[in-house]
Amino acid sequence: MTETRPERRRALVTGGAARVGRAIALALGGAGYDVAIHYGSSSGAAAEVEAAVREQGGRAAALQADLSEGGEAERLVKRAAHELGGLDLLVNNAAIFPHGRPEEVTVGDWDRVFALNARAPFFCCRAAAGLMTPGGSIVNIADSGVEEGWPGYAPYLASKAALVSLTRSLARAWAPRIRVNAVAPGPVLLPESYGEAEHAEAAERTLLKRVGRPEDVANAVLYLDRAPYVTGEVLYVDGGARLT
Repeated sequence: MTETRPERRRALVTGGAARVGRAIALALGGAGYDVAIHYGSSSGAAAEVEAAVREQGGRAAALQADLSEGGEAERLVKRAAHELGGLDLLVNNAAIFPHGRPEEVTVGDWDRVFALNARAPFFCCRAAAGLMTPGGSIVNIADSGVEEGWPGYAPYLASKAALVSLTRSLARAWAPRIRVNAVAPGPVLLPESYGEAEHAEAAERTLLKRVGRPEDVANAVLYLDRAPYVTGEVLYVDGGARLT
């Protein structure tokens, strides 16, 4: 008797070539998902993730797109669905994280942040919702900093707050067919400019007294995709930092 291969869920991870996005894409591949890995300019890193997912037995595709450009979000989602034969999970992870005091922010700075961090996820969500069958899910990667208000990252945190609001609005709009949730990481991957003292300070601000790992965020994404009675929620992965 021929053994039937279990059906694999098909996922698109934006910004899936590096940092947290890479961990999410690899975790999904390891959990039996087929994965489309979106990248902006990191073609080599995206190819590595693609190869790793294939080695785990899944179908994979590395797809380039500049999501700050109008129309690219919808095109990316359609390409991903074509490559994978459909789409069951969208992870909106791609984002930029510019630093600057509020008085230094220009109109161009503001528009660049919102184009990638808020506008692109919305149109990715809308395109994915049009392609998914019942049981599909969307996970947006927000940031626990929206609760804290860091003065050096005002446009970034405003864009992530917008993403949280979109998560709740779209969960209501598309229920019960599609679930929409968010993960809000805390101190996980700190800026590369941080030294030992800053790492220690970030760890001290958490209840668990450590900086998180990208895999902690990836595990939260997997949980939300596999939790059929959870929608419209924001799952904080911050080591309890909000309580300190």
